[in-house]
Amino acid sequence: MGVKFFLIRHGQTLLNEEGRYQGDKDINLTSLGIHQAKLAARYLSKVNISKIYSSPLKRALDTANIVKKSKDSDVAIRDNLREISFGKWEGMKFDKINEEFHDDYQSWLKDPYNNSPTGGESFEDVQQRAVTEINNIINENEDKSNVAVITHGGVILSLLIYWLEMPVSRWGSIIQGECAINVVVVHKGFPYILSINYTGHLKPLYDEREDKIIEIYSRLRDKK
Repeated sequence: MGVKFFLIRHGQTLLNEEGRYQGDKDINLTSLGIHQAKLAARYLSKVNISKIYSSPLKRALDTANIVKKSKDSDVAIRDNLREISFGKWEGMKFDKINEEFHDDYQSWLKDPYNNSPTGGESFEDVQQRAVTEINNIINENEDKSNVAVITHGGVILSLLIYWLEMPVSRWGSIIQGECAINVVVVHKGFPYILSINYTGHLKPLYDEREDKIIEIYSRLRDKK
């Protein structure tokens, strides 16, 4: 059946809460982020996960170590799973970036594959290293293995776009909530996507908090 990936975005950080790009910044989880990670661990408690992989950044690694507590598995740290570098935008709010780096920001929103954040990393570079790492993980695990990968929104988006063969211009169409779980089976190079941005473990009822990011990008994106 191939390798089943549980791709998990890290829990909330202070910069997430404040609506700032964090990228390579090494930020701790908030108390809510820790709680979210515990809920993700509980949701996966009955899954026989053979290996856990994590980005080296604290917010991902702390999430991974919380998931690890219910598993008989070590956490393997992989640098290729770190978040996209946002360069000069890191730590800044969306509106401020649009004001100070307007042309770069609008070019990146429209085509992040060929345009990088100011002084940062292109979506192409992120996607290449993410796909390389996933292939490494597949080679390291046996068929029918269940693998948890704790990483970042940008990395997960790059993989989903690659697997779905979506136009990169639609990268913003896929939302990744805090501690969202995505489930994908890769068998002989072909992806079977079972869930995207699942957050049912975090809230018993639907809420509209994730609409906030849609509202921000819709407002900031220049009209064609």
